[in-house]
Parts: sequence; structure tokens; C-alpha cells
Amino acid sequence: MRTTRLREKIKKFLDERGQANTTEILEHVNSTMRHGTTPQQLGNVLSKDKDIRKIATTKRGGALSGRYEICVWTLREDERNPGLQG
Repeated sequence: MRTTRLREKIKKFLDERGQANTTEILEHVNSTMRHGTTPQQLGNVLSKDKDIRKIATTKRGGALSGRYEICVWTLREDERNPGLQG
């Protein structure tokens, strides 16, 4: 799979933070991975991965583009800390 390392990086970040919006995840991935990712690829990974779920949307204000909504993501409960389950 092409996006395996990206998925692992996102899941680790969400496990540490609990939840994060799309912009925060994009900034983290692009600052910690050598080649980073595009917003389009990140959106596809977040929406299609069964272990990650969208919990809310939040409004963001841009200087030129007005206000827009971005998604807030978290890990599914059964995916969180999988080593702690018996």
C-alpha cells in the first residue's frame, strides 16, 4: 500500500493528541516526514481509513477566502492503545 507510512504517522499522532483537525495533522506530517503529503492525499487517507473517524467540524476564518469548515479527527475507540487490551 502506498500510504502505509503516512497512515502509521497519522495514527501515532492521533493516539498522542486524542483529536486533531485536518490542518494540524497536515502540518505535523509535513514537518516530520521527508516528503510530506498533499491536502488531497491526506483527506483521502483520513476519510477512507477504518481506524480513523471524523467527530466534528470546526469553522476557520481565512484572510481572503472567508470562513470555511475543517474536520476534526480521532482514532476509533477499539484502535486506541491496542497494546493495553487483554
